[in-house]
Amino acid sequence: MINEVLNVSGALTSAQLSSENNKNTLQGTPFSEFLGVAIDNISKVNDTVKIADKMAVDFAVGKIDNPQTLMIAQEKASLAVSYATKITNKILEVYQEIMRMQV
Repeated sequence: MINEVLNVSGALTSAQLSSENNKNTLQGTPFSEFLGVAIDNISKVNDTVKIADKMAVDFAVGKIDNPQTLMIAQEKASLAVSYATKITNKILEVYQEIMRMQV
């Protein structure tokens, strides 16, 4: 799921930021900076989940003897996904509130 979000986000940002028509309007704006930070954070969450998954496989195969290391990695991944979901939900709430405003 996170890979799909990254692929869509990456496609959107590369298409929007590199197109000649939008290049002058999006670069250097607070939105483009926010979008860049958001994509970086999603990438970090994805990396954390991948590490936890790899450690689970390594533990199952016997490469890792310490189950505590595995549990810590899985908990970090779980917290990262939970935090990213909460941030996403809050951003959507703010967006919906802005859309309800009358100008």
